[in-house]
Amino acid sequence: MKILVLTSTYSRWKNDTEPKFIDNLCQYLSQDNEIHVVAPHTRGIPTEETMEGIQVFRFRYCLEKWQTLAYDGGILPSLKENRLRILLVPLFILGQLLLTIKLLRKHNYDVIHAHWIIPQGLVALLARPFAKTRPKVVLTSHGGDLFALKGRLLTRLKKWIAHRADHLTVVSSAMKTRARELDLGSEFGITVIPMGVDSYGTFYPPLEGVNRQGLLFVGRLVDKKGIEYLIESMPQVLDQHPDETLTIIGDGPLKQGLLDLCQTIGIEKRVNFLGSLVNLEIPAYLQASAITIFPSVVTDSGDQEGTPVAVMEALACECATIVSDYPGARDIIKDRENGLLVAQKSPGQIAEKINFLLENREIRQRLGKEGRLSVQQNYDWRVVSEKFISLFQKLSHAGKPHK
Repeated sequence: MKILVLTSTYSRWKNDTEPKFIDNLCQYLSQDNEIHVVAPHTRGIPTEETMEGIQVFRFRYCLEKWQTLAYDGGILPSLKENRLRILLVPLFILGQLLLTIKLLRKHNYDVIHAHWIIPQGLVALLARPFAKTRPKVVLTSHGGDLFALKGRLLTRLKKWIAHRADHLTVVSSAMKTRARELDLGSEFGITVIPMGVDSYGTFYPPLEGVNRQGLLFVGRLVDKKGIEYLIESMPQVLDQHPDETLTIIGDGPLKQGLLDLCQTIGIEKRVNFLGSLVNLEIPAYLQASAITIFPSVVTDSGDQEGTPVAVMEALACECATIVSDYPGARDIIKDRENGLLVAQKSPGQIAEKINFLLENREIRQRLGKEGRLSVQQNYDWRVVSEKFISLFQKLSHAGKPHK
């Protein structure tokens, strides 16, 4: 098959710090299919190149210095950081639309895979009438587009897009429930397919005998990650384990506020902020840490994660993992089987679970092994990519799409 992937994030260069889940999915899909990617342009990169065997086309949507809508956290955090960037949204959609039309006129694609309902799903449907042949349109929602984009107009737009696409995939069971509540598809028109992890080549356990130490958080420093509740749990942890340290990998708009919080509660010497790291550097930290903690929350605006890839990566490295109990986590974490769940926004519970695991090495090891096994069975890229291939083939062999 020949597949055109529309996305708002993709690696800009080798060893980029951007999340690589779209890259990784494309890599696995490309083993037996031809993949073209349409992604936003940004300063200092070519508009067309081949990256790891995949042809990537990048659309311009403004002067280079003002192309600040995508990357470094994503479109929604970018808009929150600077409201004036809303003016870039129509230019962004137009730029991606024009490049997509150009490619559809030149190539015979079997499938357009649009990551995020808005704006990529909208672009796919507006561009499809210009195609040489009529490709199927598959939408994939990752969470923010489903939960955070609210209001009557945006909800109607999502419904319009979803009803004209050929299929909608979401990355968690909770998202499927929400999509059906919004009338974005029927029981059989929505499929749960999470993103995945390379649990054999990149994220794997440490060598036998490694003494794992320390606490670790990996993620963007934004509201829905709930990192402040982990920081607030540290005094209670340090009361029982005064030599313990917390390492935070990631960057974002909340960083200075979190640094100030550490200073205020007097734990700045026990918390290390490393900033954003190259993706290939992260497994070593997961393999060395005793416990990873992901205190994500559902924000007041309703924004929340779908199925967090960072949690899967920690589990794949056999790291004992504590995750807050929100809808997207429940597909991955089975409490006390492959990880521990805690209430959202609960520093006390986080501290209690951290102290429990620090004092019970055998339980940490058991949770780690069960966590890795669950990832290999359900979330390895080999499993995930086969689900997408099966869906694409089924749609391609089906009759005319519904309208």
